[in-house]
Amino acid sequence: MSKMSCALPCTDLMQSYFLYSAILALKLLALAPLASLVCNPEKIQRANLSDLKNLTPFWLVAALYMTTSPDHVTAIILLRVFVLARFVAALGYVKRLPKMAVEMAFFVSFAITSYMGGCVVYTYRAAL
Repeated sequence: MSKMSCALPCTDLMQSYFLYSAILALKLLALAPLASLVCNPEKIQRANLSDLKNLTPFWLVAALYMTTSPDHVTAIILLRVFVLARFVAALGYVKRLPKMAVEMAFFVSFAITSYMGGCVVYTYRAAL
């Protein structure tokens, strides 16, 4: 199977950003119908609100981070760990996971977004 290309020329790193962003968006969309299938829809709604609060800044900051020419390995690891952390956080609302795991997932995703934001500010600091 041939590799799909972007409509605009884009790097493998941008394609990774697009892929992981789409996975997160699909997870967010999947939570809505799931609420009608479970016994406690409030848990799903809380997971959905948590994702909305965390994914929105991530999508913006991560897109800006991609413009800073980051190290490819580091950037892809950050994207993958963020996605994993958000899945753990969402699962923590639905299933009984140890509170420490859910809190760690939140802080990991928060730290990744903060790190990326810091890199963007540092890279473009001359524009101040």
